[in-house]
Formats: sequence, structure tokens, C-alpha cells
Amino acid sequence: MPRPRLLTPLVARLLLLALVVGAVGIGAGAVGSPELSGVLRTAGILIAATALVALWARRGHDRLERLPAISAVIMAVATALSAVAIIWLLNNGPDRPIGLIGVTAAIGIVTASAAASAGTTILIRPHVEAMPAHIWSGIGGAGLAIPFIVAGAAPEAIMAGAVGLAIADRAYHRNQAHELAVREARLRGEPVHAPAPRWTPPERRRALLLGLAAVLVVAVAWAIGIGIGDLLGSAAVGQAFAVVALAVIPLALQVALVLRCAAAFRPWAVAGGGMLALAALISLVVPLEAVSFAAIALQSAAVALLAGALARLGRGAGREGAAQVAVLAATLWWLALVPTGGLLIAVVAIVTTAVAFRRKAASAPRPARPPQSATTLG
Repeated sequence: MPRPRLLTPLVARLLLLALVVGAVGIGAGAVGSPELSGVLRTAGILIAATALVALWARRGHDRLERLPAISAVIMAVATALSAVAIIWLLNNGPDRPIGLIGVTAAIGIVTASAAASAGTTILIRPHVEAMPAHIWSGIGGAGLAIPFIVAGAAPEAIMAGAVGLAIADRAYHRNQAHELAVREARLRGEPVHAPAPRWTPPERRRALLLGLAAVLVVAVAWAIGIGIGDLLGSAAVGQAFAVVALAVIPLALQVALVLRCAAAFRPWAVAGGGMLALAALISLVVPLEAVSFAAIALQSAAVALLAGALARLGRGAGREGAAQVAVLAATLWWLALVPTGGLLIAVVAIVTTAVAFRRKAASAPRPARPPQSATTLG
């Protein structure tokens, strides 16, 4: 019995658009356009807030009742007013190292903190009474989100946390509805899909070895980069770290094994791996800034190709869904992988290896023992 869709197409499109707009805003700030950067980053936060409203205004098994909906609105407005008051005090109080907060940035801060408060209210509504829900939502919004932003955290990170709360709430109710539907189907005597077959021991060993290989590639590349940096200066460190991207190849093969689509994914792995290898080679051979930028762009395109193929082959996503996953992977490559030197690849590999380790492999069937006769027993 298939599970209900986690995100509607509208919500998925809006969240992806918010991520892309925010990423472009961060890029604009990096190239020296702070005004355009502020406008785009705030626009990304507002688009994400629109996606949250669309996600919360759902119908069906997990729809918001009247009282939790009103409670979420009230707490969001209260947190927004608190954010406005704090921003006013920062701008009109004593001189602070943080400087003045402009109108565009203030809109993003207010929206993100209000979303965090409303998201906390909605997430914990099935577990606590009304008063604790209000208290915890106040802590999540005015108590945590605003101080973190004032301390220097990006409003986009707070908004991403609010989106995570909304998706976690949706997943919780979706799983409950699926379990209830399966139970009712069994009571009616209807056929229920059997669980996926277990792995064979060679598949499980192969998945664990691929995850270990991804982690080792990252570790060795970092060690080489640090060694080159000590010998030749920090200018060569970035070129040596280009090898880290090669860890995506065993990681993608491992994910394909986990999703049970390794055979169909093999041609895509060859194409994406070739692109990653070419980018690493160019970046190492020609240590120029423009060449490194082009190599990173080629790496992001390879990661998009691999992620889209995995979504298409392993999860049964349609063309639009696979394209969304590809754009998401390429954007996260620029936002999360490049600034951290690829360390996040090792973190993801550790997580996927833990998932592969927890999957049980099918044991070999034992040979049937011949029946013993009565005379033998005697």
C-alpha cells in the first residue's frame, strides 16, 4: 500500500525556488553586490514562508484543526512583533558592533522567526496541551530564533529549521495514516504489499565497502591538501581538495545499492564519475582561479546528473521530480560542499553506511533434514 505524498507539487516547487533564489542571493553577496544579495535572500525567505503556509493549509488525515491553526497564527504574530521590537532597539539603542539592520533584512528576520514559532506550535500539537504548546512555541520563536539571528546566525538557516519542522510534522501524520490504512486493510482481508526482499550478503558487504571508500577518499584528500599546504603554501590547498569530489562516485554507487537500482544506475555512474574525474584533473593540472571555478561547475553538474538518476531509478520519481532533485543537489553542492571542502560527503557516507549496516541480509537456506523413521528412533 503506497504511502501518501510527503510534499505536494506546489510545496516542492516553492521550496526549491526559495533555495535557488537564496543561493543566488548568497552568490551576489560573494561577488560584491550587497543590495541585490539582501533583496534576493529576503525573497527566498518569503517564498519559503509561502510554501509553509501551503503545507500547513492541507486537507485530509493531518489537516490543522481550528484551535491549533489559530494558536499558530497568534504565536507567529506575537513572535513577529517581538522581532520588530528587538530590531528597533538594536537600531535605536546604544551603538553595537552589529550595525544597523535595514528594512529588507528586517523583513527576513521577522518572517523567519515567526515561521519558527508557528512551526513549533504545529509540530508539538499532538503531544502536549494548549498552554505548553504556546510556551514551547514562544521558546522556539522569540526565545531561540531571534537571539540566534541577532548573534549572527543566517535567517535562512532559521527558515530552513522551520521548514524542517513542517516536514517532520507532515511525515509523522503520514506514517500514522499509512499504518492505520494497512491495519484496516488487513482486518478486511485485503492483500497488503509484502516488505522488500532482504539483501544478499555480497550486496551488503559491497555497500559497506563503498561507504568506507567514500570516507577514505575524503580523509586522504584532506591529508594530502594539508601536507601540500605546509610545503607549498595555502594557494595549493584548494587544488588538492578537488580530489574530495571523487568520493561522490562510491557514495552514489552505495546509494544505488541501498535503493536496489545498481544495475540500471551503472551507465549514469560512469557518466557522472567521468565528469568528476575530469573536473578534478583539470583543477589539479591548471591551478588557476577561473579554471577552479569551471571545475566546480562541472562537479555540480555531475552531482546533479547522479542525484536525478537516483531519484528517477531508485525512487520512481517522474521527470519533474528528478529535475527538482538534480537542481537541489547542484545548489547544495555550491552552498554546503564547496565552502566546507567536501567534508559533508564523509558525513553523508557515514549516514548511508549506517543505513546499509542496519539492513539485514538474507541468510542462506539450511538444507532440509531427512525424516527419521520409527525404527531409527527406536
